[in-house]
Order: sequence, then C-alpha cells, then structure tokens
Amino acid sequence: MRWMSLVALLLAGVLGVKVRAEDSPPSPDDARRATVFATVGSRTFTVGELEDLVHARSPYARQRLMQPAVLKKLADDEVQNELYFQGAEKLGFADDPEVEKFVDQTMIQVFVREDFEEAVTPAQVPEEAVAKYYEENPEQFRRAEMRRARHILVASEDEAKEILSELRADKGTPFRALAKLKSLDTETKLRGGDLLYFTQDGTVVGKQGAAPINPTLAKAAFELKKTGDLSKPLDLGDGKWSVLELTGIRPEKIQTLQQADGAIRGKLWREEREAALEKLINDLRAELKPEVYPERMDAIVLPPPSGPIQPPNH
Repeated sequence: MRWMSLVALLLAGVLGVKVRAEDSPPSPDDARRATVFATVGSRTFTVGELEDLVHARSPYARQRLMQPAVLKKLADDEVQNELYFQGAEKLGFADDPEVEKFVDQTMIQVFVREDFEEAVTPAQVPEEAVAKYYEENPEQFRRAEMRRARHILVASEDEAKEILSELRADKGTPFRALAKLKSLDTETKLRGGDLLYFTQDGTVVGKQGAAPINPTLAKAAFELKKTGDLSKPLDLGDGKWSVLELTGIRPEKIQTLQQADGAIRGKLWREEREAALEKLINDLRAELKPEVYPERMDAIVLPPPSGPIQPPNH
C-alpha cells in the first residue's frame, strides 16, 4: 500500500508545516505516531502509517488486526512490498507508463511478470526435467484399483450361513433390505451395509478421516470376480461374522507421461518461479538491509470494536 503510505507522508508534512507555523511543540500523540518501526534503505515506516492502514480496513479486518501476529504480518507485508518496490525501481521499472499510473502495485506486478513469469513459461520447461519428475514420482500418476462392497455383520457363523442362504434363495430378501434389518454394523446398516469404495489396503476413498475397512473384508472384496458376487461367511474375530457382496470395481488407472506432461510442466514452472522470487527477496534484503522493530508497534492505538463483528460474505 505504498500509495497510502505516500499520502500519509504528505499529510504528515502538511501537519508539520502547520505545527511549525503555529510554533508549538508536537503533541505526545504526534510523537507516538512518528515512531519508526521499520526501515528499508532510506525508507522509514512509522507507527502512524501502520495505524492509518489499520483504520482504513473494514470492522472485521480491524478486529483481526488487533491480534499481534496478524498485525505483525501486515507490517511484514509492507516491508516486503517496499523491497519489491525498490528492487523494481533500481532496474528502471519506475519509467513504465503503467507504474506511473498505478504507482506501486502495478510496478511490482510488471516487474514480477516480466522477470519471472514471462522469462520462463511452462512450455519452456525442459523435457528431460518433465520425464525425470514422472519417473521419480510414479505414485502421483497411478490410481490404484478400487472396490465397492456392502456387508451384513452378525454375531455368529450360523447366522452368517443363514444370511447367505437367504441371499442366494430365488425369492430371498434383497441384500440392502436385509442389511438394514439384521446387520450389527451401526455405521453402515442405514445405507444398506455399503462400505463405499476402498483400495486393497482398506483405505476408504473420498471420505476423509474414515476408519479403514476390516482387512478380512477388504481381502474378500478383492478376491471376488464380478459385481453381484457374494463371499462365504467371513470370520472377523471377536465373535463377529460377515457376509459381503461386491457392488463395484474401478480398475487401476495409470497416466502416461504424455497425459501427465501439462500438469508436471505447470508444477515445475511454479516451483522454479517461487524459488526465483525467494532468491530475489533474499538478495534485496541483503542489499537494502531492512530493519524492523516490532516492539515499537505497541504504540499503535486500535479502535475498540463497536458491536458484534461479522465476517465478510464471500
């Protein structure tokens, strides 16, 4: 927000002239606001400037900025923007017409775009780098085979055999209805015993935090040949038995290098860009030696919240 900072400096200058004209000493509040909490080269950042940035935000944002960590992040962002600004200015981007119009953010955007985003595009990532990444990360381009099944949990082998006989009968009760009626698995019985899709190691797909499928059930599901096949009675231990029906098969899917090429190029380009930007910031820090005094920000006076603060609608 360099333009806001410049406005604040101009206002401070006008106030300074007025004070001198009236030949009166600065007030304690003026002195507080003039406290410098950071420097970047010859540029200084005062408590008053940061305070004005805070007051310009919405009530919800001001409430969040009352947290020290959030306020420090705002101050750090101002320092980083100044590093970018001075770096761009040093390379002559201040003469760009867009920069003259938009002052700071446009110059930073032009600087970053021309020196980092357009200097190397995803299409220019070497084929060798793409192939190397593909070979070293095969798990990212392979979707393991998945099975879907449902089961009925009962308390004995005899019950499991009765369930199996009922399911195999010409006019037996449908699996889903029987699961809702007789299954002891409280988590799955309301959805007809459905275990959802899972991989061979029992990992449930598409349901974050779901407990893995019992290994005996998972093994049985992957041994069945086609959907609709029923398992034999399965001993799950602790006196629990189950009958399982295979309801879905999703075969293993492997992306070829050609299919994965675009995604890999984009990823490698983004990583290279981030590394270059990080190096730029580090180089500018070494050259301009910014200094930040977080303890001086304690002098900032934040407005008290007026009524309940509601987060913004997105």
